[in-house]
Amino acid sequence: MKLVALSLGLLAAFSDIGNAAPTSASSDSCTRSIAGQIINLFQSGQTGYNFAKCEKDSSGNGYASGIVNFTTRNGDALKVIESYRQSSDYNGEFDEFMDTLKSYAKKGSKSTSGLGGYCDAWEKAADNRSFWSAQDGVAYIEYQEPALNLAKRIGVKMEITQAVMYDTAIMDGPGSSKHSLGGIFDATNAKFNASQPDPDSDNNLLVNNMYQVGEIIWLKEFLKTRESLSESDSSYSIETYNELINSGKYDWSSGEVTVKSSDGDNVTIKCNYLE
Repeated sequence: MKLVALSLGLLAAFSDIGNAAPTSASSDSCTRSIAGQIINLFQSGQTGYNFAKCEKDSSGNGYASGIVNFTTRNGDALKVIESYRQSSDYNGEFDEFMDTLKSYAKKGSKSTSGLGGYCDAWEKAADNRSFWSAQDGVAYIEYQEPALNLAKRIGVKMEITQAVMYDTAIMDGPGSSKHSLGGIFDATNAKFNASQPDPDSDNNLLVNNMYQVGEIIWLKEFLKTRESLSESDSSYSIETYNELINSGKYDWSSGEVTVKSSDGDNVTIKCNYLE
């Protein structure tokens, strides 16, 4: 499981991204951008992304760095670096760390021994837009894609539901264990043993391959299940999404949504993925 510690930066200089958006970005990138910024708003009090962020992880995952706190322990940081090393813009920043990173990823080691200067290398690499693309590509494959695959299984249509599932993949891990996205998804579905269609909406899901369940009805149950099973500090995310549901903010086609910060201030989050 991936536990997210302290600040989850998701793009400190995004206003300057221009046309450098990675090719791995899907049509759901706006949803991903908004969901990521909601997480970041709680973690650091800001909505911007931070490709350069790097620090020792307080949850014992080695170093955590980049837009979704890629860690040296679970191997997603290594995947980012390996992707970056394949680009023509790679400048050799991580060469001295590769053997150690591969060893720690294979063992699931929380050690940072032998990684002195790793954060300096990460911050230096973050000046390179190819490194941005590498981070975004791994974030999509490791976290959004598993969330989208589960969403498709039951016919999810709403941006808010996709965002909640992506948020869960980042905060609780994308796997199938009881406390991660897959386990929470399965536990939610197990609570439905009859159809519960939404009389006010055509957005009904097919749960357990047999029951018609209103998407918002299902989403509310998912958030309840997540609250009971999550081992991460996801209370702000759960509260924020419940508030959006209660205020009927399901459709994000306008490219923005207003939420409350942890201080209670209204913050408008915009889909700035391609800006």
